[in-house]
Amino acid sequence: MAAVALVLCGAAFALTFKFSSTTPAAMMSGMGAEFFPRLVIAVMAILAVCIAFGIGNPPMESPAPVAGIVWITMAVLAGYVVLLELTGMWIASFVLMMVLGYMWGERRHLKLALTSSLLLLAIWLVFVKFLKGGFPAGLWS
Repeated sequence: MAAVALVLCGAAFALTFKFSSTTPAAMMSGMGAEFFPRLVIAVMAILAVCIAFGIGNPPMESPAPVAGIVWITMAVLAGYVVLLELTGMWIASFVLMMVLGYMWGERRHLKLALTSSLLLLAIWLVFVKFLKGGFPAGLWS
């Protein structure tokens, strides 16, 4: 795993050399656009080396197997991405909240629908009305 992380860090670091060719001259003063990404990549590489040599990694028991609900949740979230492209943010998010809520044990459908609707209303008010942002409409919209 550490070797894969180091290879990815090297590839990402190489990509930062393209920043100077695509960054406007006005933004090149000071540390430059590549400084922070290189700093993050360097920290990730150092941590990968620590993992490779077992530095700071005390011996521990092997973890318990991942519960089946985790894999099902991942599948539901993957389905959400597809549904998001088709129906848009609001319908897909409502369906996601309803499905996950039911899956995780909430059996009061009215309460689940109401809280999902209120949360989406709050998100809409903050991001669309207050911050003037937009969300994907979906292909079927």
